[in-house]
Amino acid sequence: MDYFGEDEEVIRGKKWNWKEFKSTKDYPVSDNLLEWVIGQERALNECYLCLEELVHKLKNLKEEKWYEAWKDPNKEKPQITKTAPPGPYLLLLGDPGTGKSLIGRALSVHLTDLYKKEDIQLQDAICWQNDVIPSEPKISCHPAGEGKKIILKQKLKEAKKLFLQRLGVKAIIYLMIIVASIFMFAGFYYLWQEKVAWDINAMTGYGEPVQTVHNGDFGTYMIDNFVSIGTITFLPAGMMLMFLILVTVLGRFGVLGSAKGIGGAKATKVPKFIVDNSQKVAPFIDATGHGSAQLFGSIAWDPLQTGGLGTPEHQRVSAGDVHRAHLGVLYVDEIKNMQPAEATTLLTVLEDGQLPITLRSRWSNAGGTAAMAVSTEPVPCMCFLVGAGNFDSIGQIHPALMDRIYGYGKVVRMNNDMQNNVENRRKYVQFIAQEVSRFRLLPFSREACKEIIDEGRRRSNKKDALTTKFRPMISLVKTAATLAMNEGLELVEKRHVREAIEKHCKTIQKQILEHQMNERGKLLDITPEGSKLGQIYGVAVVKDPYSGEMTGNVLTVKGFLEKRDSRCDNKLRGYYKVTGIAKEGQEQFITDSVAKVRSVILQKYGVDIAQEFFTHIDFAQAYRVDGPSAGVTMTILLCSLLEGKPIKQDVAVTGEINVSVDDVVPVTAVGGLHEKIKSAEMWGFKKVIVPAKNYKHSIDPRDYNIEVIPGETLEDYLRESLVQPEKTSDSK
Repeated sequence: MDYFGEDEEVIRGKKWNWKEFKSTKDYPVSDNLLEWVIGQERALNECYLCLEELVHKLKNLKEEKWYEAWKDPNKEKPQITKTAPPGPYLLLLGDPGTGKSLIGRALSVHLTDLYKKEDIQLQDAICWQNDVIPSEPKISCHPAGEGKKIILKQKLKEAKKLFLQRLGVKAIIYLMIIVASIFMFAGFYYLWQEKVAWDINAMTGYGEPVQTVHNGDFGTYMIDNFVSIGTITFLPAGMMLMFLILVTVLGRFGVLGSAKGIGGAKATKVPKFIVDNSQKVAPFIDATGHGSAQLFGSIAWDPLQTGGLGTPEHQRVSAGDVHRAHLGVLYVDEIKNMQPAEATTLLTVLEDGQLPITLRSRWSNAGGTAAMAVSTEPVPCMCFLVGAGNFDSIGQIHPALMDRIYGYGKVVRMNNDMQNNVENRRKYVQFIAQEVSRFRLLPFSREACKEIIDEGRRRSNKKDALTTKFRPMISLVKTAATLAMNEGLELVEKRHVREAIEKHCKTIQKQILEHQMNERGKLLDITPEGSKLGQIYGVAVVKDPYSGEMTGNVLTVKGFLEKRDSRCDNKLRGYYKVTGIAKEGQEQFITDSVAKVRSVILQKYGVDIAQEFFTHIDFAQAYRVDGPSAGVTMTILLCSLLEGKPIKQDVAVTGEINVSVDDVVPVTAVGGLHEKIKSAEMWGFKKVIVPAKNYKHSIDPRDYNIEVIPGETLEDYLRESLVQPEKTSDSK
């Protein structure tokens, strides 16, 4: 059968000929994230089962009209613990790059479809002012999309009220201005009349001329008249103007219907929209690395946060990730890094399905702040927790949180690889087409796709498998496409993929290795030629703790073996030391491996290298490798010293030695074979000896420019690595 099969397949309504396709140009890429998840069918099935359990729980709540009780902010809210059990939850464990976060996003899409099928509505959450106890804002929940309508209605209602208030205030102001103007006009009119009376020297009420009465002093005359006229005109007008100023000043400070409060704060009773699901899509909230305030919500109290001193309590409420993930997916990667206090609060969320919002910040213990007393009603947060981590996360997650996940959910192992068959090779083409579409790259030729698939096989360290660690493969696809684009081509070719693999998409460990090779004469003493007694080259791997990628390296191992009674008296005991190998946290592996080597030598030669000899094995450059994979290296080195046979320096070895019940000492499989062989190839070795089981299961010799020799027993290794004495004519 052809590499991709020979049939024609209908993909999303479009015919695709697997036998004749030339590139990924017209491959129909799906918009559904669920179809982007490749090689994790078993994990997805477990996830779907958890979602079905969640939907069943929500259906029961719907039948019991649990949601209805949350519509009125003034009604008492029911507790979910009395109605529905906790769970389900999900913990995805696997190496980086296997698609854990993609599955989390895809589950929210699937959950949306389930909600539509079962007529389950997402919820909006609104925070209301509590007129009785302002420090305890009220909460209401409504079907998705209704929250915006309610807020708009409340805003229009307040705007109308504010308009009427402002209109009334302005009417009073304008009326006061008119009346004051009338009084002032009357005052000036009466003063003018008095001026006219003075000019004509009119008679007073007593029959005397006004000028005679005031001795011809006009000033005295006008002052006397101003006092009498001002009492009934200017004085009322002045009082009205002072009142007008007072009204204006009070309005600036939030009185008489003004929208501005102290310090510019918005004095409003309009509720705050804290959870918005108006798009009617099950929320996906990535809470990775978030602190308490982000996770569980908080109350703003600093004037710079609130918009001004005096902002109402309900307007300072901010929902957390758990509230925004209500009826959706709460994704927490590297969940083992969650702090104990946060993990404990999360337990409350998981158990109760609701959590009040209160002040949560690094300033929570500052004291003397009224905001610290603010706490809302419980806010619903029935979120579907999806935790993620590496395989070592189980022992590092908060015990109580891990107990809840085990008890009410599932722990799912992510696949690191999938079978290398036609179906999965087609999925690799799908993966390439997806990334081409996502990053708007050049399409890949058929041969370029094959090369990426072959690289996926090599990285799986299995002959019949393909890696599912797609994140490093994404970098490979992008780099190859960029190389082709720089040449002005319209198609990515195989050579671009090869260049990306060999030159550009390397781990930092591999770059360090290449640097060491370039500085061979200065830093390392690795010379793969000739033969030496007491020196052997082993191959090991270094694993990147962040990406999970492995890089091979060559180790120079030297040995010293001296008979105990040859240079000292018999009272001095021998010793057996191994230095330069122990990796932090792997000391037990080293101890076991060293003990195995001692037993194998005792079994084969009848000597105890720890009692009868002074034995020292040193791993030069101290690369901190695992003990088991170096077991056969140490054994061959000691066999060489005991037999006096030099070791071929152009041969590198790896394998785990095991104690045997008979005279045959088996060598068992180890990990990271592909990376180990490539490192030996890069250093210029002619041969590398690997366990026979690894060779059968993992190795395709066509992938390497070095001879790969399988070894099943220690004798196989010794035969290929030690210089054998030439046979004489007498021995024939």
